[in-house]
Amino acid sequence: MKDTKRRLMTFTFYDRTGIEKDLEKQAEKGWLLEKCAATGWIYRRIEPAKIHFAVVYFPAISMFDPEPSEKQKRFQDFCEHTGWELIASNIQMQIFCNRRENPIPIETEPEIEVENIHKSVKKTLLPTMFMNLILAVMQLGLTYQRFTMNPLGELANLNGLVSTVFWILMIFSAGVQVALYFHWLHRARAAAQDGNFLETRSTDKFQITMMISTSLALIFMMSSLGGWRMTVLGIAMALSIVGVGFMMAKVTERMKKKKVSAKVNRLVTYAMAVVGSLLICGVVIWLMVGVIMDDRDGRDRAEPYEYNNWTFYVYHDELPLQIEDLIETEYEGYSKELITDESSPLLHYIEARQIPRHDALAEPELSYRIAEVNVPWLYDLVMNLLLDDFSHNHGYPEDDPNWEEHRKIDSAPWGAEQAYQLILGGEAHERYLLCFEDHIIEIDLDWTPTDHEKAVIADKLLP
Repeated sequence: MKDTKRRLMTFTFYDRTGIEKDLEKQAEKGWLLEKCAATGWIYRRIEPAKIHFAVVYFPAISMFDPEPSEKQKRFQDFCEHTGWELIASNIQMQIFCNRRENPIPIETEPEIEVENIHKSVKKTLLPTMFMNLILAVMQLGLTYQRFTMNPLGELANLNGLVSTVFWILMIFSAGVQVALYFHWLHRARAAAQDGNFLETRSTDKFQITMMISTSLALIFMMSSLGGWRMTVLGIAMALSIVGVGFMMAKVTERMKKKKVSAKVNRLVTYAMAVVGSLLICGVVIWLMVGVIMDDRDGRDRAEPYEYNNWTFYVYHDELPLQIEDLIETEYEGYSKELITDESSPLLHYIEARQIPRHDALAEPELSYRIAEVNVPWLYDLVMNLLLDDFSHNHGYPEDDPNWEEHRKIDSAPWGAEQAYQLILGGEAHERYLLCFEDHIIEIDLDWTPTDHEKAVIADKLLP
């Protein structure tokens, strides 16, 4: 039978009454809190007993202080005389226990207690929550920017969608916690004026739900980034961050025991944080650039060739539609490139092209995009996005040779519900947008397709 156990605490930092009640339940089960550690609260086995607990907040305490201040020592001595023993601390949070049947309460002035909690929360909980909010908002801003640049790619990017969900959960979690705290603070201050301390509301179930949700989203996000390589990278990065945090905590604790001043301790800890972060970023960038990205997602680079002192590669990706399916050609130097093949619950998006080498640009080329819309309500949005990109004028006046417009054409030869052709500067080009039941295809040709070729295109590019 183990004499100690470790529990992950999900109580909010200011949840005084929730923590006290939980500690009392643990004591009745035969477990007494011994230490508040970053990796969990540590308990030691005791004879089951009814023990009273009190959580007291000292805003002036710092995690870098080498020893209790004189004020803290006097307070602790006073508490000892009334049966209250200091058993653990978590920075500003001081936890006492009392085995007497009806002990005298430590805190007797609700107004002072509420303000001490608030001052402590301003040093711990609120900065963390606001940093999470700022980080999440910045990440969502970057996501929105990527969406404006490549909307279809983002809608089809499963990792991007999961990442968006993750940051939304972060905002929701931090926002709810901050809102609940200020709601309690407003009511607690009003109650304190009447001489009453308003019990804190436990949010442990909410904390657990958010912790599980964000963790699952993060794991899925890392695992979907790029196969096993990115999964390993994500795990290594997470372990590195945890390792740096653990090392910082140990160094801080060691300096406190050696009675190093709070100022020196703080400088050393912050310096370790900066150096550790830079090292982690450096290693991650090196791995992504030098190891992972060089793999090019498993694509086979073949036949490198030089043209105008530049090196190019010919690719041999499998494409659903090739020039050989439409016209006869004797040219064998084509690069067949599957540029994008992304899929999410919202959209399956393919972008492909077949182009000749740079030393044979007279040969015909082919490019196309396929958007398979998985949810009906998204179809109009995808069609409008493609249509806008298909004929986007970029601010040119109508009489400019670069003026673009889409002209509706006969869709029957394509087997489509709607079909559009690009008109550039008043001249028709062999670029088409085809709308089917749940597919939208954009295709760019170097020649005018026959009705037979149009049917082949639809047959090859649709399931």
